[in-house]
Formats: sequence, C-alpha cells, structure tokens
Amino acid sequence: MRLKFDQHIHIVGIGGSGMSAIARVLLQKGYHISGSDRQENDFTRALAQMGATIHIGHDAAHVNGADLVLITSAVPPSHVEVAAAQAASIPVYKRSDLMAEIMAGQACIAVAGVHGKTTTTSMIAHILIQAGRDPSYIIGGVLRTTGVNAAFGHGAAFVIEADEYDHMFLGLRPQTAIIANVEWDHPDFFPTPDAMTQAFERFAALIPQAGELIVCADDDGARTIGAERASAGIPVVDYGIDHPQANWRAVEIDIQPDMTHFTVMQGNALLGEVSLRVPGRHNVLNALAALAAARTQGVPFTEAASALATFEGAGRRFDVRGEYAGIVVIDDYAHHPT
Repeated sequence: MRLKFDQHIHIVGIGGSGMSAIARVLLQKGYHISGSDRQENDFTRALAQMGATIHIGHDAAHVNGADLVLITSAVPPSHVEVAAAQAASIPVYKRSDLMAEIMAGQACIAVAGVHGKTTTTSMIAHILIQAGRDPSYIIGGVLRTTGVNAAFGHGAAFVIEADEYDHMFLGLRPQTAIIANVEWDHPDFFPTPDAMTQAFERFAALIPQAGELIVCADDDGARTIGAERASAGIPVVDYGIDHPQANWRAVEIDIQPDMTHFTVMQGNALLGEVSLRVPGRHNVLNALAALAAARTQGVPFTEAASALATFEGAGRRFDVRGEYAGIVVIDDYAHHPT
C-alpha cells in the first residue's frame, strides 16, 4: 500500500487512543483527515482544532470524497461506513496495512509486550525529545510532558507502541524492537497461549540483520524469543533485575513513595544512577528498556538518564486522582490480571 500526498483518509473510530494518534501524525504529514466516532472526547476535539473533519455518529455519507477508509479490527464489515465505502469502491484498510507506509523514511523503534508498552514507548519518546532528536511517535496514551499521544517529527526515529491485537505489530518494519513480556492476553483473538507466543515470534522475525532486538531477561517468554533470534544471527540485547548476566541491569534499587533510584550496569561497567518520578519495580524495567533503545539512536547514558528524571508518565498509568478520608485514589489502565 502506497499513500499519496494530499489524499483524503477517513478513519472510523477516530476517537480511540490508537486511531487518534494515527490521525494526528497523518494530519501533521499533510493528509486530509475525516473521521467518525460515537461520541466526542478530548482526542476528537484536539483533532478538529488541527483541521480534521469530525463526525459524531456514523453515517454512509461520511465516507463521501474519501480516497481510503481506515478501520480497526473492532469495526465489522457490516458497519454502515465500511459498507458504503465498499459499495463506492473506496479501499478499506486496517491500521496494520498502513503503518509501514506511515513510518517510511524513519527508523522504527517498536515496543511490544503484554504489559508496559505505553510507559516504555513514552519513556523512549521523552528521552529522544529531550535529547533534541525530534522523533515521531505514536503512543497508546498521552505523554504527559507533551500533552499528546502522537507527533510527526523530522528526526531519524519513529517510536511506536506495537500492539499485538489483530496482529497490528506484524505490519511494522522495526529496526529496533523491544519485547517486554509475553503472556496470554486477548483470548477473543488469540485462542491459546501458543497462538499468542507465535505472534510475538513472527514480530521478532521482522527485525533485519542490521537491527536489534531488546528483550527482558526477567520474563521467560521474552527471554526465549530473544534466544531464538540470537541463534538466527539477529543482534539481541537483554535487560533485567533478577538476571546477573543481562546486558543492562538495575542494581541498588531504592523505591520511595515519590521517587525511585537505581544504578545501571552495562555488562561489568557501571554507567550511573537513574531517578524516576514514576513508582514501582516494573518501571525500573521499563526504564532499562528505554535506555537500551535510546542507545541505538546514539543518545549517551548520562543524557538519557537526565531525561528520565523529568519523565512524568503517561495518561491513565498510575494516575493519582486525589485523596478522600485518608485513602489515595489511583486511576490505572491495568486491564490484565498479572
């Protein structure tokens, strides 16, 4: 699929976190964007201010004049706008069909895993922004330091949250890929744990010989896939807390209520200390992955660590909403039982 400059792209479900992010990048790249959703939200309002035509509700007339229609797997073939597009011979694509084209000309850094994708992607984007690298990025949540979930930059890298659902991540062409963990999720799409694992194996197989796979050594599934790709000649870097042989390790971890401190080792070399405002051991792992990915873009450790110290997190990831009767109220996406 080749996009042509100045095309009109209509997006069904444009108010979702993923589709709104794609819409934002396409708008910034110069495409005409329209879209529909069931209700207005912050994403649709922001896109309208950028020049997108937003329809609340769905109607066959909304696809009039479109060169192509973009949908997610949640949109059935019977959807009124999809049916209208097909009747008018307007091509209908899933996001996985277009992602490689949207990212063409930039090195794709793809972050995959059942947990931690949004935060890790946000960390990498934040590091590259602070380092003056002007990355493009698509995130499944709002990066608090920029207030948006996506941007088109003119730097060398395009950082993306690589969603496994509906095999979206198989449409990417990653130069660098992170696999944070592999567990069974989305049983409506992956009927067995093996089906889930096989999808991640196919994703890892997309990395070219000149690329790099970054895996969490503390996760059995990620570690196994890393070993398989290493045996196939793909450069593999691992990170972790519990595995002393990992390439990137966090030691001397000190988790406080408002700050986490840890020291980073790369092999036998002590790189220095990192301080995080986002809490939890899991975010130490996310930060290690982000540091390893930033290195592939030539960002020195000291610069990346300084950037992480100003990282404020992503929306709906451990959002402290307030306190009532001595109870702290936290909003977190946390959709998976582990």
